[in-house]
Amino acid sequence: MATQPKVRKFAGDLRLYEHGTGSDRIAVIPDADDKFGNKPLEQSSLTFSYEAGDTTEIKSKRRDDRYGQIIHTDANPGATSIGITALEVPPAILARVLYGSAVTALVAAGEVVDQVVTAHSKDAPIKLPHRFVMAVPAPVVKRGQQALEAGTDYMIDNRQGMLIPKVGGDIAHGDVLAVSYTYDGYLHTAINGGAVPNKPFTILGDVQDRISGENGLLRIPQVNLTVDGDVDWFSDEPLQVTLTGPVIFRSEEDALYTFEVYEQQAG
Repeated sequence: MATQPKVRKFAGDLRLYEHGTGSDRIAVIPDADDKFGNKPLEQSSLTFSYEAGDTTEIKSKRRDDRYGQIIHTDANPGATSIGITALEVPPAILARVLYGSAVTALVAAGEVVDQVVTAHSKDAPIKLPHRFVMAVPAPVVKRGQQALEAGTDYMIDNRQGMLIPKVGGDIAHGDVLAVSYTYDGYLHTAINGGAVPNKPFTILGDVQDRISGENGLLRIPQVNLTVDGDVDWFSDEPLQVTLTGPVIFRSEEDALYTFEVYEQQAG
């Protein structure tokens, strides 16, 4: 009996890894309990698109009726792109919204002694190297050997890690200060916006055909993703970010991307 055609209806998990330095691949949503160490991105669509390359045609120059007719044609390779509609926006994806780059670091609790900072203006707060500055023991601020007075010369924004000169206090433009404090541990993510139009990612798709039960693994070694369209941060609806970009052929790979389907055979 002839094999019946299969109807496909895929569902699955997409895991994105941001390209780091060299061969580093950084999990977009790190999760030690996940089997890949990278929690799947909540998304609603994955779309492949293809733009055909130019076509080269050779036409006949014979004098008879074949004159001007195409006798050979050759299509140049085209370009493959993908689009992902993401329903959640972890920092690496937020960096794409801001067209910038994200750096994430785990900062352990610690202590700073006589950290040197400069007051560039008595009307502007001074950013300390750390956030979550502890109130106890109280931070100490000195100019040379002179200890400045909290509440009179300055205030500390503990959460933001800011030293704020007080109006009428004894901090002037150009003063070099020494600050000592303790700080709590925290996860620090900094996004420098407006600098990087796209960023390379590796994508792993752990998918299943919901009808046949077949499992498949989609692997895209590199796709340069950027945000397609405007993103309203203050929309009444949850943010949905559409990421698009070209799939890049890497010299160490055999193909732009691979999709392997595997099905366990009955014993």
